[in-house]
Amino acid sequence: MVNFLVQITKAYKRFYLYLLKELTYILLLSLAILTFILVMSRLGKLTDLVINKGVGLMDIVLLIVYSSPPYLTFTLPMAFLLSTIVTLGRLSTENEILALKASGVNLRCLFVPIASVGIIISAVAIFNTNFLLPTSANLFRETLLNVLKKGIAVDDKEGIFNDSIPGVVIYIDRVDTQTNRLTGILVSDDRDKDEKQTISASTGFIHLDPATLDLSFILYNGSLHKWEKKSDTYRTVSFKDYNFMINLANMLPPSAGIRKRPFEMDRSELKNAMIRATKDRKYDLQIEIYKKITIPLSALAFVLLTVPLGIRRKVEGRFSGVVYSLALFVFYYMLMALTENLGRALYVPPIFIAAIPNTTIVVLGLYLLRNLNVEEPAKTSHLIRSFWMRYHEKAK
Repeated sequence: MVNFLVQITKAYKRFYLYLLKELTYILLLSLAILTFILVMSRLGKLTDLVINKGVGLMDIVLLIVYSSPPYLTFTLPMAFLLSTIVTLGRLSTENEILALKASGVNLRCLFVPIASVGIIISAVAIFNTNFLLPTSANLFRETLLNVLKKGIAVDDKEGIFNDSIPGVVIYIDRVDTQTNRLTGILVSDDRDKDEKQTISASTGFIHLDPATLDLSFILYNGSLHKWEKKSDTYRTVSFKDYNFMINLANMLPPSAGIRKRPFEMDRSELKNAMIRATKDRKYDLQIEIYKKITIPLSALAFVLLTVPLGIRRKVEGRFSGVVYSLALFVFYYMLMALTENLGRALYVPPIFIAAIPNTTIVVLGLYLLRNLNVEEPAKTSHLIRSFWMRYHEKAK
């Protein structure tokens, strides 16, 4: 009897390792593909800044790395959902699930390896949303500012006309690298289609504010020439000191705002932001605090749903697992957006609003788990397909 139990235990361990191996391979592959696609869609808007402004390879790599955590918030549970359904679907298609049932194995044993992976994914996702994401958001902005500074580089180009800033041409005769003092400055500003101005100064300095991206030209002993095109008026002014400012925020993509967005903040930053926020804004910040826990825990909620869906997928086709996963995640995302809008309108406590999507997934999973070990003669999609074919034949 003892030997029999030992053999059963070894068989279960071997099966668990086999399932974990299949699951891990698809999980890592899908995670890499999904994250890469989303990151590249963001960095695609930086193409001109990265390629045409002489930015180094290391900056590009850092931008890719620092862009990943915001998307990992969703790609981690999504990759887990996809890998579980695809893996179990393959076992079902190749009749391995049927063999387990014929051997008297309770299919609830599938939850052991799958739930273990789900716990790991949730733990990694919680670490990502609460610690890695806020840190990477700061590092991304610092790297992006460095890229922007390298792109404009108006203070280290002597004797050439620099047009790296759209609508502005800058000429600097000489730069003192020790004091950062500029000599022989000429600025042509053609950003406004109704007027054109040219500024010349004997000396000056340049300062870039990293918080607002305001590029300030502090100029001394020069003149300002302005031509108003509509009225055909020409004006000239001499000055001893003049501050000419250009905001460079339009050189960045819309997705790379200078200030942190709520989902990029850590819990302490969100709480500090709530102190000065309006009522509606405070509600949104409270939801973000709870979502830093509920979204990572969605992987555990999906455990109850992916097992029954995966083992029932026999006749739908090889890529139906991908379709199921995308449909489920779109449903989850839409449910999250819908409940947030509803909660904002009715002022439902944020903790309940944040928990509704996971609770809904858990309830659906428990419903499908009722007949987990029962071999069904037909699947829902097969019944729909058969009904449509009969209807189509009668219509002919």
